Amino acid sequence: MIAALLLLALLPSALGETLRAYCDPDTPPPFVPEHAPAGDDYFSDAVFIGDSMMEYWEIYELLPTASFVWQVGMSPMSVGRKQFRVAGSNEKISTYDQAALYHPAKIYVWLGANGLDTKNSELVLEDYEKMADELIAHFPDALIYVISPPPMTWKRATQEKYPVAPRRYENFEGMLRELAARRNFYYIDAYHLVTGENGYMRGNCSIGDGFHLNRTALGMVTDYIRAHTAPYRKTEENPQ
Repeated sequence: MIAALLLLALLPSALGETLRAYCDPDTPPPFVPEHAPAGDDYFSDAVFIGDSMMEYWEIYELLPTASFVWQVGMSPMSVGRKQFRVAGSNEKISTYDQAALYHPAKIYVWLGANGLDTKNSELVLEDYEKMADELIAHFPDALIYVISPPPMTWKRATQEKYPVAPRRYENFEGMLRELAARRNFYYIDAYHLVTGENGYMRGNCSIGDGFHLNRTALGMVTDYIRAHTAPYRKTEENPQ
């Protein structure tokens, strides 16, 4: 079955076609109009895939009914290679198979800026394109959301060996938004929620390391997500 899914993911690219996710017919991607905040019921069949940023989200229980699949350092390039141990055995499964255990109707992907510090933006975007193929192939019936990565604070950026300039973050945010439109993903603009006028993360949004968001900033992202949810109407009786 896994081999068939991989073939499905590769075939459209070989034919020059583009896989597109399921989306609500009345809510065209990439943006969902703002509405009254969705309750916890909406997220009971949602899986959040990401890096260490997800760890804090899960710890703070800002979305208590959601499921989380994350590993420290996960990037768009490595997400398909990360493995998770199956409880009670020595078996290991992929990120996608781990997410599939929750039978998600909604997938949220937030991989921070991992990769932007060592690769140019175009190559990171290629990694997102490959990941998009995998996500759609594994979860053809799910709504897929992609969350834009926040920048570092100015203080953290000046301490990095390979600092990412603010303009790169801003340009990449636009590239990711265009990818979301191509792939029928819904776009969550976390970047502008936490970025100051200088293009760096506002200092009051960080937990102190200049990279990870604190509870207040994650609460802002959570509130934004709750107010920008697309309806999920796909059923066996009412397919897209």
